[in-house]
Amino acid sequence: LSVSARSGGAAMPHSSEPPLELGKQPVLLNNPHGWANVARFTAATMVKLSTLEHKVARGSAAGLARALARVQQRQLREGFAGLHRHSNLDMFVNARGDAEDMLQRLHNLVDTFDVEVDGLVENIMQGTLEEEETMCSRR
Repeated sequence: LSVSARSGGAAMPHSSEPPLELGKQPVLLNNPHGWANVARFTAATMVKLSTLEHKVARGSAAGLARALARVQQRQLREGFAGLHRHSNLDMFVNARGDAEDMLQRLHNLVDTFDVEVDGLVENIMQGTLEEEETMCSRR
């Protein structure tokens, strides 16, 4: 049996023996071409393995970078949402405090107005009663 390298490695029988499949032929290492083929096959396999390893590493690094970017974006969105929520809450608390202060001032103003009006009403009533007494005493 001889294997032609140029014909794609198919077995070419010299006799009437049935053709052998390439995968079932033993590797002959007792000549320099056998060892060269093994070395070439091993080198080609190592190159492919190395290429795949680099692709996986780059793909993993890119995937990790994408995942980290998504995490950062999510944290940024959550942070802005929290700031928005707290700013609205702070605005509400401040507005409520201002409204309570204004109500307290209004109560104080009404109380002082009542005291002043009570005194004026009392003076007017006293003045009216005195005038009636003087009018009644003149008649």
